[in-house]
Amino acid sequence: MSSNGFPPVQSWCDPRALKVLGMGTALPGLPVSTVELLERVEARFGVAVARRGTAFADKLKIETRHICRDFAARHEVPRPGHTNPDLAATALHVALEDAHLGIGDLAYLIGHTTSPACLAPPNIALVADRVGFTGPYMELRQACTGFANALVIAQGLVSTPGVKAVAIIGSETGSVYFDPQRAGEDVRQLVNLVQMGDGAAAIVLGPDDARPSARISNNFFGQIGLGRTPGFTLATGGSDMPFVARGALEFDHDCTAVRTSGPELFDRGAAVAGALGIAVATVDHVIPHQANGRMAELLGPYLGIEPQHIFVNANHLGNTGSAAIWLALAELRSGLEPGASVLALGAEATKYMFGGFSYVHG
Repeated sequence: MSSNGFPPVQSWCDPRALKVLGMGTALPGLPVSTVELLERVEARFGVAVARRGTAFADKLKIETRHICRDFAARHEVPRPGHTNPDLAATALHVALEDAHLGIGDLAYLIGHTTSPACLAPPNIALVADRVGFTGPYMELRQACTGFANALVIAQGLVSTPGVKAVAIIGSETGSVYFDPQRAGEDVRQLVNLVQMGDGAAAIVLGPDDARPSARISNNFFGQIGLGRTPGFTLATGGSDMPFVARGALEFDHDCTAVRTSGPELFDRGAAVAGALGIAVATVDHVIPHQANGRMAELLGPYLGIEPQHIFVNANHLGNTGSAAIWLALAELRSGLEPGASVLALGAEATKYMFGGFSYVHG
């Protein structure tokens, strides 16, 4: 048994540093308040969701989010300019501007998402079209810990001689996987409605050198999902379930299972970080997965640190899945002083994965 009482698991760790050359974000439209969202669904679809939905949102402390659709119809696609590849391309443009680089300076483009524009070709191929990128790319079909595996790949790419920069983009437009009528039939779908948000964020990374800069290092990834039923799934639409019974895809959210296994993911992440020499109590800020707006008050006592050291932006962005950690880091770093330290602790309920990294602002 490990010191935290859990049996040991394998995890991938890489202590090497990557320079953070720039970051960028993209959010679809203006923020939509919980009250506005629930009133819109009630008025347009005749589903009584305001009272229960408000209670859930208050419990989750999610006040606003950005969404790529208008909820004008039960089944609708993203607004023009707010598709998944549109948001990812916008975030990448902003990140490249922040890095003072052009698209031609990138050696590789990595995307991670659970809500691609289509199953094939990969979403990142459509991003490459939008930004005019002629180089190689790859995509991970992963949610809240996609950032960690993307960093595993970026570490290898950046270590190749002559590579100047690699970009990673996390993006989600999962609000289209929601039928408003279902909010009155399944309480889990009502939770999804008030909890989730859409958006994208990009980071441009380069090889480490002696010059001053922000840096990411000590990247790690692991999983505890062996034998556990997934807590968050999007099964329909895959080759095992190619037919959509209700006319639209739908996230299945096992809230009870997530509450049961979720805390262990943060335990695992904190333990791996500690083994790498990064104690949660010694960093200036901790960025957890942005599951809800109460992450600071929930995780602070659990991890043994003051809640004010935990950065949370889910209260105004919701849970943005693949984009969450990058969106949080981009927002936090905009106000950091040089030398400030950050530990990211990602947690994903799909098959119970954890990952993270350390960040030092430059």
